[in-house]
Amino acid sequence: MNKILIVDASDSDRRLMVGLLTRAGYEPIAVETMEAAKDEVEKLPPGAVINS
Repeated sequence: MNKILIVDASDSDRRLMVGLLTRAGYEPIAVETMEAAKDEVEKLPPGAVINS
């Protein structure tokens, strides 16, 4: 799994990180709030690793 969740960064930071991570072969998911992040975490498969 190559997904990376980006949470609570400024809009320009999110765009920059999404671009860099996409070019590096990852599948970034960018959200603005912790509530949206919780929704995305619930979609992860069992055994997914979360690092903060």
